[in-house]
Amino acid sequence: MASGSVSNLRIVLLGKNESENNEVGNIILGTTAFQSKALSYSQLLNEKISGQVEKRHITVIKTNLLQTHLLQHQIVKGVGECVSLSAPGPHSIALILQYKDFTEDDMRSVYNVLSLFSKQAIKHTIVVTTDEDSFSSKITSKLWNNVIHNLIKDCGGGHLKFDSKDSGWRSEILKRTEDILKKEHEEFLICNMYEDGGDGSSVDGNLSRSGSSGRDDDKHKEDHAESIKTGRGGGG
Repeated sequence: MASGSVSNLRIVLLGKNESENNEVGNIILGTTAFQSKALSYSQLLNEKISGQVEKRHITVIKTNLLQTHLLQHQIVKGVGECVSLSAPGPHSIALILQYKDFTEDDMRSVYNVLSLFSKQAIKHTIVVTTDEDSFSSKITSKLWNNVIHNLIKDCGGGHLKFDSKDSGWRSEILKRTEDILKKEHEEFLICNMYEDGGDGSSVDGNLSRSGSSGRDDDKHKEDHAESIKTGRGGGG
């Protein structure tokens, strides 16, 4: 591990495809931490899991804030909960996209959610694509892809193609996160909706999980937490 690297990183996953979000989160944590079938609470907006990865404490907060059925007040509440789970602030946001189904509405949703975190959120964002850009033969798709590429240019962490078979991919996204912090001269992203909440803890060799439901009652303020013991411990 390079000298000066951050030993405690908090990464937010933002994407509308839950299975893709799960896979990216699991690669970062080095174990099967996020599992769709394990979530009986279907309205979950944020799920946080921490573990020891490559001699660092890594916290991943998986969000479902780009779901099309969500109303604006639910998104606002979900962002606030995510900010609390990543307190005092996330180091980076992994924006997980698929070329094949990224629409104009998705683009608006992305900018809406990022603006709720902070005006600087896009500078802390890494675009992660999980499929190939295969639409170059169609003029209309090429024009739309230019919009996607402009989004990538706006993001401080640039573009990173997801590859679950590349053993160095996890190290690369951690490095991108640290590069963002150096470039922005910040310890972490300071969010508009800052809430002074604990960022959770994990025991070496374990994963610590917590989540928030996003429902409109006061129960969203109660932490739902459980420990998940694994034999791998997320080591890299």
